Amino acid sequence: MKTRGMLVLASLVVTVPLLGCDGASRRASARLRTENAALHRQIEGLDARTRELEASLNADVTGSSPELAAIDTPQVATLSISSMSGFEPGDTPGTTVLEVHVQASDGRQRPIQLIGPLEAQILRPVPGGTPQVLADITLNPAEVRDAWRGGMFGATYLMPVLLSTSDLPSGVPLLVHVFHDDARTGRRLESTGSVAHTPSTDSP
Repeated sequence: MKTRGMLVLASLVVTVPLLGCDGASRRASARLRTENAALHRQIEGLDARTRELEASLNADVTGSSPELAAIDTPQVATLSISSMSGFEPGDTPGTTVLEVHVQASDGRQRPIQLIGPLEAQILRPVPGGTPQVLADITLNPAEVRDAWRGGMFGATYLMPVLLSTSDLPSGVPLLVHVFHDDARTGRRLESTGSVAHTPSTDSP
């Protein structure tokens, strides 16, 4: 009986440190994940700042205005497809409207105004092949200015694209390519994203 009690006690002594080590391991893993995420954001910020500085240098060469040539003038550094993008019912049966929301940021990842044309291509993935272009829309500078939208999720530029529901793949997100020719620097920026299609949204 005494031997059995000692074995149980020994088991508890071994188990407690193991549990403690397991808890410490989880805390260490959580800390590493947090630090990794912070480093990733820092790298993205530095990368955006580098692109902005490159744009400023380009403006110094090609711009005619001293304001545009200033190295500290905010420039468009990144484009992205906002998560606000999605499908809305079309005005006629068998159609849907893909509302593409484009976000633009400067080197400090703050919203910035786009000056120049903005183009969007909607593509359907083709397994083992080249994606098929379903639609292509281009907004001129005046239309880009009118496309600006503000909201609780940030400023975006709205590009509504009319599509036929028969062209939409089942359960496969569409690819969205956007291009912007920056009138301030002469650069061409682009970004790619995907938007999932939910068939039920096609019906009013």
